[in-house]
Amino acid sequence: MFTRENGQIWMKSPEADGAAPKGVWVYPSEDIEWHYVCTPLGMLVTGYTIKPSRIDSQALCEAQ
Repeated sequence: MFTRENGQIWMKSPEADGAAPKGVWVYPSEDIEWHYVCTPLGMLVTGYTIKPSRIDSQALCEAQ
């Protein structure tokens, strides 16, 4: 796992066999929802959504 100085970590996306690796830098408290389609070659990532963690979301709702 790769880590940046600002605390972000590299999250590798699910990939089809033989496809170029892809991923995204996120903070440990963030959740990634991968968007993908299944192809004859396997899974193809078409995008992602970064969501705050459940703990962060709950704290935000309680603060409002």
